[in-house]
Amino acid sequence: AQKCGVCFQPPSIILIYKDNSQDKTRQRIMPIRGFSAFSDCSRAAEELKNNPRHKAYLEGVSLRQLQKLYSLLRGHLKGQSLAESLQKFQQKETIDPEEDMNKLDDKELAKRKSIMDEVFEKNRKKKDDPDFVYNVEVEFPQDEQLESCGWDMDA
Repeated sequence: AQKCGVCFQPPSIILIYKDNSQDKTRQRIMPIRGFSAFSDCSRAAEELKNNPRHKAYLEGVSLRQLQKLYSLLRGHLKGQSLAESLQKFQQKETIDPEEDMNKLDDKELAKRKSIMDEVFEKNRKKKDDPDFVYNVEVEFPQDEQLESCGWDMDA
């Protein structure tokens, strides 16, 4: 898979991929049927990814990408502009550092963890990266007085 997108009219997911057997770039249009403004994007994305007709083509596309495309389509069906839909999706997919994740249920916690994993992988420096440096040492400035904590004092 090289690119993946959504078409609003008629509702469909479009995949541009490289056909290695013929060394050509191809386009696959996967129609979306039975999807409404009230449908569950996660479930629809899983169904499409596990569909036997499309499974081989969608191996290189993450489930999160498909969920995003379905949420954009759902926003369009609700009458939102593309910018509004993207903004709402972005708000759902960002982690609030002040949020207490101990109070989340298992499903929401798993979602937050997968978001954090994806952000980590995106920002991680790999050995093959041109700006990769092994064993980086950084000195942090000590502008403020260090506070002592009661729990780490000898009793």
